[in-house]
Amino acid sequence: MAGGLAFCDVTANSAQLNFDGTSYNPLPRVLAASSLSSATEGNQTMLVLDRIGGDLRVNVEAIGSLTGILYDQLENPYSFATSSGCQLRQVLNGQFPRTTPRFTQVIPAGSTGWLKIRASEDRAVIGAMLNFNANAAVNQRAFNQGHNLHTLTLSTAATLTIPVFAPHCQ
Repeated sequence: MAGGLAFCDVTANSAQLNFDGTSYNPLPRVLAASSLSSATEGNQTMLVLDRIGGDLRVNVEAIGSLTGILYDQLENPYSFATSSGCQLRQVLNGQFPRTTPRFTQVIPAGSTGWLKIRASEDRAVIGAMLNFNANAAVNQRAFNQGHNLHTLTLSTAATLTIPVFAPHCQ
């Protein structure tokens, strides 16, 4: 029941979670990756996005089409589009995202930028960015870290069907 206790069918083999803002909180649709460091300084930043939706008894639905904007430190926008299955894992470099000019020119050495990415339609996605720099042990400005992406807008259309198993008691 929306906004109340879930109906429980003792014979059911699944339950549906509705992230509609009533049953469960809405999930992110538009995400941001902040403080992107230059790839020309040895930073390898991996962007990871995961789709939330589908039936886990069968599969997770695909993310599908994504649109994004890469911003340099002066807030100049550079748009791109891509698509993915249920997970996107891409290192930010001269190949991804496909902007003109390329990532390494938009965020050159000594500067930072940020990225906004949106799932097409009304699909829920969550994400993280992970940065690795092999020079972190010897260079004070180099670092290794990871964090979740920032939520900019929400989707109330996400549903996830999960399998339910009766506990085994002894």
